[in-house]
Amino acid sequence: MPVSAAGSSPAPSSSVSAEGWMRRIEKVREDVRRQHAQRIGELSQALDEAWRMLDAVRPPGTDRAADTLRATHADLRKAR
Repeated sequence: MPVSAAGSSPAPSSSVSAEGWMRRIEKVREDVRRQHAQRIGELSQALDEAWRMLDAVRPPGTDRAADTLRATHADLRKAR
């Protein structure tokens, strides 16, 4: 790490460089968060569609195994 002429503190360019790296890291974090949020939305839609199909094929009360799945996964299903 470069030091100033006094020899006791980092040179100003070092702190500027660190700030640049922090901005880049934060940008990557924001990008990853956005990508994860998008993927969660896609997976939630797919799960909702799967439950709609299961509900159509095995309506509540007609199949004990499907009803067990509904009860087990109630927290994953959107409120209807």
